[in-house]
Amino acid sequence: MTETINILNAKILLKEGLFEGGIHICLGKIKKIGRKTNLPKAEKNINAKGLIALPGLIDSHVHLRDLNFSYKEDFYTGTCAASAGGFTTVLDMPNTSPPTDSVEKLKEKIELAKGKIIVNVGFHALPPKNPEEIDEMVKLGVKSFKLYFNLFKDEDLKSSMLKETLRRSALLNIPLTIHGEDGEKINKIKTLLLKKGKTDLFSFLKAHSKEIEVSGIKKALNLIKKEINNGKAYFCHVSTLKSLNEIKKNGFLVEVTPHHLFLTKEKLLKLRGLALTLPPLRSRVEAEALWRKTVKSFVDVIASDHAPHKIEEKLRENYWEVSPGIPGLETTLPLLLTKVNQGEISLQKLVELLAYNPSRIFNLKFKGELREGFDGDI
Repeated sequence: MTETINILNAKILLKEGLFEGGIHICLGKIKKIGRKTNLPKAEKNINAKGLIALPGLIDSHVHLRDLNFSYKEDFYTGTCAASAGGFTTVLDMPNTSPPTDSVEKLKEKIELAKGKIIVNVGFHALPPKNPEEIDEMVKLGVKSFKLYFNLFKDEDLKSSMLKETLRRSALLNIPLTIHGEDGEKINKIKTLLLKKGKTDLFSFLKAHSKEIEVSGIKKALNLIKKEINNGKAYFCHVSTLKSLNEIKKNGFLVEVTPHHLFLTKEKLLKLRGLALTLPPLRSRVEAEALWRKTVKSFVDVIASDHAPHKIEEKLRENYWEVSPGIPGLETTLPLLLTKVNQGEISLQKLVELLAYNPSRIFNLKFKGELREGFDGDI
């Protein structure tokens, strides 16, 4: 391993703006940012003339699969995709098979990942069946507890396990990550439609409408405000303006995805199962409204919600059986850089959404900035 590296002649994106100079890295840490003449000598020199150095990006919403889903993707191929897309840190979601819902399963995931990953990987978890395991899971590095309101029935919202997860997360300063659709309403609509033999795309979309998302987000907000006075709630893949406004009005965090910013329902109707994700793609009006809010700093994070599947799982005729989700690790940055080139968003804002904010929200120390003393993720 090369112990010291100098990146020379780069335009370096600092929080204060672009700086022309070099970066000295020693044992994986940024030791010096300055002019070439002020940098210590290094074993390896990289001439970055004509290039811009950004902090390594952080994708806080990734489904890396592996375990029983390794036929879709594993930790090696998933982190290769992350690296190709400019992401040096990714946070893996817990709805794997088996799910990340105990100390034992978290340890299993960590051990499996150690020998395969080529970028930094952290883990979200589900609320453990035994709430006494929450503290240990946080010590092991859990970055949030994920609440799938799209799977909750109303009776689940009263469970002591869920309430204890909320309470302990607030005490430990661990975010709650939330899928905000209303599971009670989804289940009722789905049951009714299946009784009528409805398995088409339009029937599926009835159960995952804009109103269903807003309803789920309101239930989540009501529960959080009732059970805890403080704490971080981070709403994943928000797809409608009304949902976004409801969350920000209550002072919580909003994540949007590239597919909800760049793709629309028209694309879903054309590509059908291939473009099916949750929440579904919305209208052009919604996509454009989300983009305006993103540029104006009402959005905290852009994350890919990278979710690969086998092609057969996307092409089923029964839409209740189509696996929702699309890949995004390799396309997120190029799409957003196109917007930078078109003058619609600044490079500084892009890095804020893809690096600085995720590092702060998920307590990723020494990441998300190019700064002396920080990790050499570039």
